Amino acid sequence: MSGYFLREVDSVAYAVVLRRLNALEPRFPPLEDQHLEHGHWWLGHDCDERIIGFAGLVPFVPFVLVGYLKRALVLPPHRGQGLQRLFLAVREAKARSLGWTMLVTECVGDNLHSQQNLERAGYARCVPEQRWGEPGSVYFVKTL
Repeated sequence: MSGYFLREVDSVAYAVVLRRLNALEPRFPPLEDQHLEHGHWWLGHDCDERIIGFAGLVPFVPFVLVGYLKRALVLPPHRGQGLQRLFLAVREAKARSLGWTMLVTECVGDNLHSQQNLERAGYARCVPEQRWGEPGSVYFVKTL
């Protein structure tokens, strides 16, 4: 995975970039202002400092000390390099630094790569009382 690095960015200042990256995945709903204003966001870069992906972490309202892995996307030419695991690691580290005790997320049912990455990172499948993802989504939780 040499040649890549992640950088946490000011999500309000980088809102246009984050929204543009978010729009590359047709199944992602648009990012709302609240997610940018109250979240933590990272950009992935290659060795030439070109943006190759992004990921976010936001509070899971209304739950206290619970975070939500909001988005993650790596551009196709850069997939398979372990970047999703790196995005998971930096978001978990940030959540711990904030004193959060749990992270939750979901992905569409046909996204087997994301499901496998989450399971390898210690996330357990769960069935939430109230589902928030699109039909067929698979839900995950991890206690920090």
